[in-house]
Amino acid sequence: MSIHQLTRSASSSHIRVPVRPRPLLPYGVALLSVVVATLLRLALEAFGVRLPFLTFFLATIISAWLGGVGPGALALGLSLAANAALFGASDRTRTAAFLVVCTVIVLLYGSLRAAKGRAERARESELEARRAAEAARERASFLADGNVLLTASLDYDQTLSTVAGLLVPRLADWCAVDVVEPDGTIRRSAVANRDPALARATSVYPPDPDGRHPRTAVIRTGRSQLFAEVTDEGLVSIAANAEHLRVMREMGYASAIIVPLVARGRTLGAITCATMESRLHYTTDDLALVENLAVRAALALDNARLYRAAEAARAEAEEANRVKDEFLSVVSHELKTPLASTLGWLRVARTGKGNQARAFDTMERSMRAQAKLIEDLLDVSRIVAGRLRLDPRPIELARVVEAAVDTIRPESEAKGVRLDVRVTPPTGPVVGDADRLQQIVWNLVSNAVKFTPPGGRVGVHLHQVGSDAELVVEDTGKGVTKEFLPFMFERFRQADPVTSRDKGGLGLGLAITRHLVGLHGGRITVASDGPGKGTTFTVVLPVSSLAATGSS
Repeated sequence: MSIHQLTRSASSSHIRVPVRPRPLLPYGVALLSVVVATLLRLALEAFGVRLPFLTFFLATIISAWLGGVGPGALALGLSLAANAALFGASDRTRTAAFLVVCTVIVLLYGSLRAAKGRAERARESELEARRAAEAARERASFLADGNVLLTASLDYDQTLSTVAGLLVPRLADWCAVDVVEPDGTIRRSAVANRDPALARATSVYPPDPDGRHPRTAVIRTGRSQLFAEVTDEGLVSIAANAEHLRVMREMGYASAIIVPLVARGRTLGAITCATMESRLHYTTDDLALVENLAVRAALALDNARLYRAAEAARAEAEEANRVKDEFLSVVSHELKTPLASTLGWLRVARTGKGNQARAFDTMERSMRAQAKLIEDLLDVSRIVAGRLRLDPRPIELARVVEAAVDTIRPESEAKGVRLDVRVTPPTGPVVGDADRLQQIVWNLVSNAVKFTPPGGRVGVHLHQVGSDAELVVEDTGKGVTKEFLPFMFERFRQADPVTSRDKGGLGLGLAITRHLVGLHGGRITVASDGPGKGTTFTVVLPVSSLAATGSS
């Protein structure tokens, strides 16, 4: 016996069947039997056979046997009346005997029929109770199976598929599970149907911006909806478009249930069950069963969601620890390298041997590199603490760009990297901190020179686009993979691992640059076609305004 049949059997035990009026057929039989008895007696009288009350006795017995007390009493009364009207007064003794015997027979048959009726009703009640008990057992078994399957996995998508698979075909011909995404949109996550083609056709949740579909109302209110019978007018009223209406008509809905998935006061989505080819119609007992399963499913989904969030947090923490360890390794290496070089050349200078000028030049470069590293660390510390401040004033951005490029030109010439500088001064000044703006340009250009091989080119272009000044720094260097592009401006992140890096630096310059650009009310973007195809940075700054003039 199916769940549908069981739930319907259980529901019928709660419905009081109205008492129907007694049928008129037995009374008609009583009247007809008296008429036949009367005609038979008249025929016998015509042949000279006198059998008073015999035919009426038979009519009364037949009426009582077929109809019970009521029809039997009617036949007895009609027999007495017919006998008196058509055959005259009979012997009182015979009449009394006929009356007593027939009365006893009528009462006896009435008692037998009443006992038989009670026995039949008791048997039907017993069968109904058995069906209800079987339905309750099946529902309990169904929910128990659901508990086992729903708690068997902490995988979120697997749990969604399990929910749909539990209901088809045991309680539905088609089932869909829709979940609410963090941004509030609704996504169809699982569909189960006996027809794979129909399942694919309904695997996408159609847009419902007007909230006409009842599923949207269920998710919004958290209250279930039961559609005992789905009409074509109802389908037309909720169809998103003609194609959606065609698919729903093709499905051939007979009945539907939509229940919310609510866990810990949060609506996670909704379950939609529908009957189609089975043509069964849902009842309130079916709704209660699906709601019971939905409670269990919602808790399982929420547990899977929390587990997934915990796994993501753990992975993020592990990544943060990895980045921290890598940063500490880089810092120790970058600070130790110029210090070791300085100490080595200092010993050479003390001995008075070797090239003294070269020693002092090398020590100066080492100290400048170490000072730059320390200044970057201090800038990051100020950014984190919110103490990085600007000294805004109107400045000529073209002069700032040219000054920054001039400081890098000796390094690029020594490396053999050509600088292509094209500066078109904006029509108005840029309000900002001259030193920090020069730091932005210096970071981008020096970074481009560092990662461009000898013989390569670095382009620095400044021009005005609308009401903004646009600075573009492009190179023909090593480029960036598309996987790393989203992390270009994060602190302590570098494309090359620590063990394989051949360039210096802490991975802080671009993070500081992005923050400084933001303080000046601008924006910075990066693009690259891939490894070996160069990188392009674009900085856009407002020409005559400053979005942020205070601290970070």
